[in-house]
Amino acid sequence: MSSVRHLRAVAPGIGVVAAYDRRWLRADVLGGLTLWAMLVPQSLGFAVLAGLPPVVGLYAAIASMVLYWLWGSSRFLNVGAESTVAIMLATILSAMADPGSDEYVDLAMTMGLLVGAFLLLGGVFRLGRVADLLSRPVLAGYVFGSGVLIVTSQLQGFLGTDVEPDPYLTEIGAVARNIDEAQMASIAFGVATLVVMLTMRKFVPAIPGALVAVAGCMLVVAVADPDVAVVGAFDGGLPVPGIPSLSGSDFLALIGPALAVALLVYPDSVLTARSLTYGTSDRVDANREFFGIGAANVGAGLLGAFPVNGSQSRSFVLADSGAKSQVANLAAAFFVLLTLVFLAPVFDYLPVATLAAIVIVAGFGLFDLAEFGALWRYRRSEFWMAIVTVAAVLGVGMLIGIVIAILLSLLAAVLRDASPHTAVLGRKPGTDTFRDIADHPDAVTFPGLLIYRFDAPLFFANAPFLRDDLIAKVTEHDARAVVFDMESVQDVDSTGAQALDEVLDELGHRGITMEFARVKTEVRDELQQSGVEARLAGIGVHLEVDDAVTHYLEHLAGDTDANGTSEQPQ
Repeated sequence: MSSVRHLRAVAPGIGVVAAYDRRWLRADVLGGLTLWAMLVPQSLGFAVLAGLPPVVGLYAAIASMVLYWLWGSSRFLNVGAESTVAIMLATILSAMADPGSDEYVDLAMTMGLLVGAFLLLGGVFRLGRVADLLSRPVLAGYVFGSGVLIVTSQLQGFLGTDVEPDPYLTEIGAVARNIDEAQMASIAFGVATLVVMLTMRKFVPAIPGALVAVAGCMLVVAVADPDVAVVGAFDGGLPVPGIPSLSGSDFLALIGPALAVALLVYPDSVLTARSLTYGTSDRVDANREFFGIGAANVGAGLLGAFPVNGSQSRSFVLADSGAKSQVANLAAAFFVLLTLVFLAPVFDYLPVATLAAIVIVAGFGLFDLAEFGALWRYRRSEFWMAIVTVAAVLGVGMLIGIVIAILLSLLAAVLRDASPHTAVLGRKPGTDTFRDIADHPDAVTFPGLLIYRFDAPLFFANAPFLRDDLIAKVTEHDARAVVFDMESVQDVDSTGAQALDEVLDELGHRGITMEFARVKTEVRDELQQSGVEARLAGIGVHLEVDDAVTHYLEHLAGDTDANGTSEQPQ
């Protein structure tokens, strides 16, 4: 039993299967079939986009799905070949070797191994806190923007048009300019797929409409042989694991690009995984995702493929199919193996428009306007953060859009802490509790004593604010002594310590003393190292605000009532 527990700890996916609910099997197998029908043509196309033989995309899919199941934490995330990474890879490697050559394949394999190694190191050093930068507004904006991109990316396939990329036109604009080239047969298959899926979702939700549509459309093509664009057959064959053969200089040249790819793959995959938990009780373990996505990349590299990441479109289609767990990805991996051996010819009968319609339905499911309404009602700044994220995703793509959104989130957090809430405290009658006198008019203050609270870490961005605000309140309340309640100060950087020194200088010129209360151990260490604590008056640091007030009343307050109530509250 202990060995089983140890195995589950090393490879969590085994534990998931051990506790698997067999009632889910039918839904997972059908979900895996739906994913398979979409994954095969996408993987083939993305491999070509990366400058590699088409079948390499399926090798990447098998390794990614099996290894992510072992170490990943999302129920639905599908990891495999994706267009953005494929394009990046082609750009990087085409300058080093001829696309499709043996040397090029070795370079691609090495990239997969290096990206995986960087991600595994992220898991070892528990860098999953990076994912905490993905706030609710960023997540909402990313999901909505992803939905728009997913839907618009399928318009060509749905309409049967073949549009060359245009840097000055959006996907919608390029398709609209060539709308006269739309094929009625493709539109018919696409519309039929939409009708089947939406109708079955409403009236027979237990049966996956996407799978029924795929089977029906393939049957029509096989029998009627209409003039419609199809995915097409491809050369199969099972993968053989291997180690790339590279010179030392080529290996070193790939380290920087591989790190850049890893830095984009991780947040993109984790954000997709978190998007899949939206509105559910599921949770994504950001540290496990490093291991899951890292292992998927290592596996892809060993099977002769290239770097992989979480797929937005396939993951949302899988979740939309009614699948219950990662067993659906395992089922899809099994179907891919069957395809490599036996089923490659059947894709001669699968219309491209049918796949496009399946993705479009999943994309429309991401348009959650209610979430934007909730953000608007809660805090307008967060609503606009979500809108900016949508614009960034649509303007520069999902990966760079995420980076922009995270940077904006960090900037917003810094700006909030640059002007934090501060309070003048008074004691609640009959207690030793101190509250903001602005919110508690009955709180009692003490003549000549200012009890001041600063509700943020003290760092470079708000140090000038602290200095100006504290001196202003000292003047306003005609204070002869200051007690600084530091309960809300979790950190003091060197600039913050300098600001405290400047405050002490100004108070000293005015003959005003200052002591601290409720200082956290880590903060007190910082105050001691900076020399600030040594400059404090009296005891210097008190355990509680009430202790500091008692010390003031006994030694500094003169005629103030020793019970802590002044003759007239300020």
